Amino acid sequence: MRNNYLYFGLTAAATQTFDNVAVGTPAIQLTTGDFNNPVPKGVDFIKNGGLKVEVTKIAGYTFGTGYTNLPANGVKVDVSKGCTIHATNGTITVLTTAQDPINGMDFSSTQASNDTTIVTQLKPYAVGHAICYSSDKMLGVAISGAATTALNFVDTAGVLAAHDVITITQGSNNKQKDFIDALMDVVADDNRVTGMTVVRDDLRNISLEANVTAVA
Repeated sequence: MRNNYLYFGLTAAATQTFDNVAVGTPAIQLTTGDFNNPVPKGVDFIKNGGLKVEVTKIAGYTFGTGYTNLPANGVKVDVSKGCTIHATNGTITVLTTAQDPINGMDFSSTQASNDTTIVTQLKPYAVGHAICYSSDKMLGVAISGAATTALNFVDTAGVLAAHDVITITQGSNNKQKDFIDALMDVVADDNRVTGMTVVRDDLRNISLEANVTAVA
């Protein structure tokens, strides 16, 4: 048996929508109540692909020269390359075209029209967002409900006789064997896969087996 790694993304992507965004160089404040607790930190978090910032295009917006083939009004435009995030407090700044002629954008001078700017989490960054186990730490698999399967692993905190339980949920009842077969192919077949396998990632909606819908 090859020693593979099994990845589980345990939380769905956080999002926060902003309306009536100020003109000029707007500061969009992520909050623990509306986005996630804690809010992401680190000046490179957007640049490193941790967040996506999108605006819903209207006629009053101006975009830098780096935006080609812009969509029709009412369609979202990814402006992440023209955004920065504060090192500690989750404030996102959208650079203007004067500050960044290529990736910047200017909101409408009519502030009431500046609606539906959406910030979306793309990567895990806090405790409880994700976990990865070596497959040799898996103790067993058990059907735990009509549409759930429990995966038991050696406790990550190293507590004697304790174990971690990861619960996989499927979209239809009595499909657990399909999931278990797919998982055993990864764990037991040396020729099938090496490295890390995404078993279920709620953030990106990726599953090892097609019927899997959630993990906890």
